[in-house]
Amino acid sequence: MRIADINAGKALKVLMAKREVSREKLAFDLGLSTVTISTLRNSKLISGSSLVKICDYFNLKASEFFKLGEEE
Repeated sequence: MRIADINAGKALKVLMAKREVSREKLAFDLGLSTVTISTLRNSKLISGSSLVKICDYFNLKASEFFKLGEEE
């Protein structure tokens, strides 16, 4: 897996769909705005602090999160 082959927004979308978590619920639970969640879902990259929050929330390792966003 190369960093160029990873899409963090795709990974977040997949994860939210699998766990049936809405944008509003995730934003509220993480203390972020819904605009921030939308931005993350549409971004290829993600900041370290957001990654930590998301992985903690979904009880995942970063490698598991990124695997969800691998581009074919």
